[in-house]
Amino acid sequence: MPKSRSAVSCVEGGTPSRRRLGGAEAVVIIVIIAVAAAMVAFAGMDMPVVLQLLVGAGLIAVLLVGLVTGPSVRGLRAALRALLAPIA
Repeated sequence: MPKSRSAVSCVEGGTPSRRRLGGAEAVVIIVIIAVAAAMVAFAGMDMPVVLQLLVGAGLIAVLLVGLVTGPSVRGLRAALRALLAPIA
């Protein structure tokens, strides 16, 4: 039985499953984790406060990148929902 054209085209034109982080991305993640750990250890901040600060910074970053790159409103709405979703 021959495969349908739509099923074949999805497989042939697919994107790579995962890509590794680049050096700059890895450095940014490490710096964020180090700053958060320093705020808890040396500044005496509570963990929930540090997490709220990181989530707020992430939300601002998503909005700024969204404004600069100009994705659709639907994409921005999905990003906001993901960031503002309660942690289960």
